[in-house]
Amino acid sequence: MPSPRQSVRYPFWLTAGIGGVVLLSLFTAFQSYRSADAYARAYQDPYMIHAQPERLREAARYLPDKAVIGYLSNLPFDAVPGQSAHFGIMYALAPRLVTRSADSQEWVVGNFSHSLDYAAAGREHHLELVKDFGNGIILFRRRAQ
Repeated sequence: MPSPRQSVRYPFWLTAGIGGVVLLSLFTAFQSYRSADAYARAYQDPYMIHAQPERLREAARYLPDKAVIGYLSNLPFDAVPGQSAHFGIMYALAPRLVTRSADSQEWVVGNFSHSLDYAAAGREHHLELVKDFGNGIILFRRRAQ
């Protein structure tokens, strides 16, 4: 057994093997980064999640900071575009909690993919149209009964 002051010499094949593994690991990490970067550049936020805070900036000013907000949309939640639209609204209105229901909250945000009679859509859920912010964003409030 070597004394603590003597250095241990490993066989060349072991040193070369470890060096090869390190080089292959670095090469693979670099290739993985390049692949992920290329994918991210090709598919930049297809559902426009990062555009939602700007799109909802005016509507958010009308809403209480700690409120639970309802949600109304013409996009079905069982499809990816409908889920993405809802999650984008949740992201933009945080820290407020946005539920999927338009039937129980005082304030409801409408997020529509095309123009329609927004007041009629709100009336179906006993809501009054408060303001149309354009670009499919509508603010509703529960009618007093």
